[in-house]
Amino acid sequence: MRKELRRHARSIMRETSNVSAHLGRLHAALALTGAEPAQGALADMFVAFGESQSVLKRAGLELVRDRLSEHVLRWFESQVDAPALYSITPLATRWSVLATSSADISTRARRCSVDDSRLLAAQAIAAIERDDQKSLQAFLHHCVTCHDNLAFMLARRAMLRLGASLPPEWDLTSKQLEQSMELT
Repeated sequence: MRKELRRHARSIMRETSNVSAHLGRLHAALALTGAEPAQGALADMFVAFGESQSVLKRAGLELVRDRLSEHVLRWFESQVDAPALYSITPLATRWSVLATSSADISTRARRCSVDDSRLLAAQAIAAIERDDQKSLQAFLHHCVTCHDNLAFMLARRAMLRLGASLPPEWDLTSKQLEQSMELT
């Protein structure tokens, strides 16, 4: 499906108003896991089309509705009958080709998606269960480097639920993440 998504993206880059390419790209994005590919494709559609194409934008939104978080869904809904989105928008994801993420997006969101954070947290929990210290260190390094508070919180909460004691490096990582939050 990634090839299909890329094929439609190339069509959109050649002709931004290609409706069938936008719809095909949305369908291909839905075949992938997570919300990010669908949100990125939808953001491109909202960049390409204005208020005269509100029916098309509404159809695209309905296709991906179940993949989007509530706040993102509300944001897109408010733009259905509006002019085309600016190409720099907080609705863009790394899967967007016409839209670009705005600078007011958090560091974590620019570097990894919510889907990525959840996956990394699940992998960290699995590493804990098999006592894989190398993977745990890589996870903590990722959290600090990418300011991924979400992955850290999810993994930490799951560990505490399992009754696992947190090693000292987890406290250090927690403090580093708190300091990075204070700096922003």
